[in-house]
Amino acid sequence: MTPVAAAGDDAEAGATVPHTVRCRLSVHPQGFGFAEREDRSGTVFIPAHNRHGAMDGDTVLVSHWAAERGDEGVVRSVVARQRTRLSGLLRRQRGRTTLQPDDPRIVDAVEVVGDIAPDAFDMTVLADIVEYPEPRSERLLVTVDRVLGVPGKLATEAIKILLEHGVDPEFPPHVLQAAASVPTEVGPADHAGRVDLRGLPFMTIDPPDARDFDDAVCVEPGKGDSVRLHVAVADVSHYVREGDPFDVEAALRCFSCYLPDRAVPMLPPELSSNICSLVPERERLAMVVSMDVDERGNVGDADVMAAIIRSRARLSYEQAAEMLQGEAGSAEVRARVIALRAVADRLRRARMRRGAIELNLPEVKVKLDQDDPERVRSIEHSRAKPEIARAYNLIEELMLAANEGVARVAAKHRLPLLYRVHANPDEERVERFCAIAGLLGVEVDPEALRSPKAMQTFLRKLDKHPRRGPIHGLLLRALAQAEYATANVGHFALASGAYLHFTSPIRRYADLVDHRVLKAHLARTGGHPGAEPVPRMPERHVANAIAYRASERERAVAQAERDAKALLCAAYMRDRIGDRFEGSVTGLSNAGAFVTLDEPPVDGMIRRAALERETREVFEVDELVARMTGDRSGMTIAIGDRVIVELVDASIARRQIEFALIRRLTTDEPGRAAGPQRPARRKGR
Repeated sequence: MTPVAAAGDDAEAGATVPHTVRCRLSVHPQGFGFAEREDRSGTVFIPAHNRHGAMDGDTVLVSHWAAERGDEGVVRSVVARQRTRLSGLLRRQRGRTTLQPDDPRIVDAVEVVGDIAPDAFDMTVLADIVEYPEPRSERLLVTVDRVLGVPGKLATEAIKILLEHGVDPEFPPHVLQAAASVPTEVGPADHAGRVDLRGLPFMTIDPPDARDFDDAVCVEPGKGDSVRLHVAVADVSHYVREGDPFDVEAALRCFSCYLPDRAVPMLPPELSSNICSLVPERERLAMVVSMDVDERGNVGDADVMAAIIRSRARLSYEQAAEMLQGEAGSAEVRARVIALRAVADRLRRARMRRGAIELNLPEVKVKLDQDDPERVRSIEHSRAKPEIARAYNLIEELMLAANEGVARVAAKHRLPLLYRVHANPDEERVERFCAIAGLLGVEVDPEALRSPKAMQTFLRKLDKHPRRGPIHGLLLRALAQAEYATANVGHFALASGAYLHFTSPIRRYADLVDHRVLKAHLARTGGHPGAEPVPRMPERHVANAIAYRASERERAVAQAERDAKALLCAAYMRDRIGDRFEGSVTGLSNAGAFVTLDEPPVDGMIRRAALERETREVFEVDELVARMTGDRSGMTIAIGDRVIVELVDASIARRQIEFALIRRLTTDEPGRAAGPQRPARRKGR
């Protein structure tokens, strides 16, 4: 079948009408593309000459027909452009100014127009697209917005990562102008419609380098064996009103983004780090949720109110850990921390009894040199010490309880806010996980993983298994991804019937929206919603759109944070090429085996093609993509294997680390070879 002729097509006359579908286009650096149908029912191959001005990421209408290797097609029109800006190297060649894009998927020539500062040439710049390619013209015109820095520098590469994922490190001028008029103190008029809780001994507990404090906690004795838990959360909605410049910008950003060397806040610092931040010994406006917690960790109905508070102390997790061990702080503050930990223990025991799932997934902290921003000082496990982890968990448990308590209020009154939902795992994914686990020596029936409680029981049996870490990682990939939605389907991993995000409105837009909905509800029911004007209750279709946007932006921001860590890990390892390390295989793909080192805890890949060149044999990847086997030696590399590898490359530009396999070890005894081995490489080879 041949397509109907379109602009630039060489279709034969009299051809039948092809199918037309709406797609998302992905462009290969060589110019051709693949258009994925919006219903995800398949992809259409788009030859380079059939793109007709469409760029990577665009939403397009595609006509397609059956071809020898699958569906092939042509872009009929561009429905929506994905990219509005590009970063790249600014060049002047033969009297023309051009941009060499950082993204290799931008295959059209990029011409720069407008005024350009002389010192911008040969620098990495951010450019705005002013004219897109057309079917009969591949010209892409841009103007320079700002200079990002010297190519190849870590600071420049970090900014590029942010922009690549739609995170702008700078606020627009009109938002900064509005921020200049933000109040610096709580005024008398702000007290209207609020409960005065300044007499309660609230405190904040955060990382030592925290830039903002959006939650504070305290407990007081309750009836009988119960205690009264209060969680105060910054009342951002008092200062960020629907439709104002801060709100419009926050709705676009949706999240703050945290990199090892910087934070890109959702709100300007005048809000996020000052008037909204629950700093000690200052009056601050807050939304407070109060709950009774009995001895077994059962939580009573949550009372939600707008209030005014005054935090009494600002502690780091390290300070809280020392107090829990009875080693530091005043007797009064130490007693309050111990009381908070006791409540957290009650809540945790109750949460685990109902079946909450906890995966043992390592977290990595990257530390930069304070004097040299181009030098990575160390990469280490965060929360490595049990006492520090216990201090972190104290706050985590109290925040979970607050979020869940507010969600129960929302579910009871059917409020159109944004739930944090985590659907039951897909059956096919669970079955695939069980099949891979079986290959790794862990037999489990898919029926035994249908409920949170059953999955929790399975995980407990793995506590001392040598492949515990990789199996936890596999199970995470088998679970659904948590997202935002106005329809409450519960939260599988938390074994919760209703859950939402309430405790971080400084850094998450969903929490800010939920605060507004709650205030509108309090106004309707005679509660304490704060000063007028009270936020209006959003239409459900508006809340749905916000939920979709928040879920989309969450994935982008999380990827930016991962990419930034990968960049700094590559920078840290580039001086260690030739060194050997011990680690574990944590995943496989057709490209090779992913390895996580023990120390430093960085990720890299043993490339399949390089391994085949080294061993002179072909490695076949099994259908589960869990193990690959050499065709001559029979040597296998499987998820969970312990290996010794040699660092062969660390690319800052690609943010990738590559290893060569030296030998495979047993899974339970470091240093002892297992099975057929490849010849050891000479160090530094």
